[in-house]
Amino acid sequence: MLIEDKYFPQDKNYLLKSVQAFSKEILLDHWLQQILASYSLQHNPMGLEDDFILDLKKKISFGKALLEDNYDILAAVYRYNHADNQLEIMWDGRSHMEAYDTDWKAMYTDWVQNLSFLKDIQRPIIKYAVSEGGVNHTFLRQSIRRAILSHFDLRMRSQMLYRVSA
Repeated sequence: MLIEDKYFPQDKNYLLKSVQAFSKEILLDHWLQQILASYSLQHNPMGLEDDFILDLKKKISFGKALLEDNYDILAAVYRYNHADNQLEIMWDGRSHMEAYDTDWKAMYTDWVQNLSFLKDIQRPIIKYAVSEGGVNHTFLRQSIRRAILSHFDLRMRSQMLYRVSA
């Protein structure tokens, strides 16, 4: 994610964007592990480690390629939903960076736990990981993006987020 990227007109919280960019690699790994855990809970509730599960555990990191751009979308959704937090006063002694980091990671963790159970997100990651990146990644990445935007009742037009009118 480039700090200059704007996903909506008031997307100007550069401190929050920096926090999100700094945390990206760690949080992507967390998302992959959550997808693995969600898949196992849904399809392998007894926790049996057959050849497929062992293979998937080894290859799950291939799925990161599909999540990188979608992490940026989640980060933009967070900024879109919290666009009013730029000027708040910190009364607890934390810096804005610390507060943004804590709040972003907590929301991200909650979102990822829910999103990882969605078949439109889980299946493309599993498919891409098992094939070691040997399938059409553009289609799978877009499929995940659509699922995320649909989950939050948002749309994108010309790289700009907007809420779907009810």
